[in-house]
Amino acid sequence: MKLSREKCMHLSHLVLNHLNHDEEVEFFEDPQAIRGEIFRLIESEMKADEAIDALVRKKIETQKRAIVEGSDEWEVLYRKYYEEESAKHRKVMP
Repeated sequence: MKLSREKCMHLSHLVLNHLNHDEEVEFFEDPQAIRGEIFRLIESEMKADEAIDALVRKKIETQKRAIVEGSDEWEVLYRKYYEEESAKHRKVMP
């Protein structure tokens, strides 16, 4: 699922506001710089998710026999392959 730039911006504001109201959180940078970093992280994760989705769909499409998108079999394969690719992605991230 793709989020618009406005939705990512809104999420970054929500996260920053939540952190701002947490008494255990202390900022050592300008809050807007932190919000910008939150925004970049959200965008980065969305791009990674899109890449994983494309890999998974290609993997399903290259099966020996055609599997109809939306079928139970397709859904099971999609979840399985998505979990595998997500695990690979988490291992690669710093």
